[in-house]
Amino acid sequence: MSHTFAVKWLKAFRDSPEAVVALYADDFLFEDPILGQTITSKEELLRVFAPYANADTENGIGINNFRIDEVVGDDKAAIYRWTWKAPTAGAFVGVPTNGKVPGARGITFHIYDTDGRIKREASFWDVSTAVHELGLPVDPSAVAKAPALV
Repeated sequence: MSHTFAVKWLKAFRDSPEAVVALYADDFLFEDPILGQTITSKEELLRVFAPYANADTENGIGINNFRIDEVVGDDKAAIYRWTWKAPTAGAFVGVPTNGKVPGARGITFHIYDTDGRIKREASFWDVSTAVHELGLPVDPSAVAKAPALV
């Protein structure tokens, strides 16, 4: 799909969960392995997308700002590289923000049906860097220091 569709998709998150879900086919698969989510129900998708339309700067949910950084694809499938930040969020994946602005970079893969609706989605994003920036002791070099299991 085009950059225009990507922007429409992300803007729909700010409008309402219903606006986002309307962009999905009736028979779809949504996956976010980072959060352990596999969703095939529009009702569940509405529930998961609801916080993204938050407009209240005082409730701790945060104002969700997405930006499309790159689009690669056509009318059958696309990959979107994006950046997300949530000013005014009180926590991010359960980690208190302590006044810092949580954010992450990620990619989303879409497959579209013949009507241009999202048939399959998989999103992958960098939670490790995000929680490290909030103060958790994440040490990516520890992987290289770990003993071999072979």
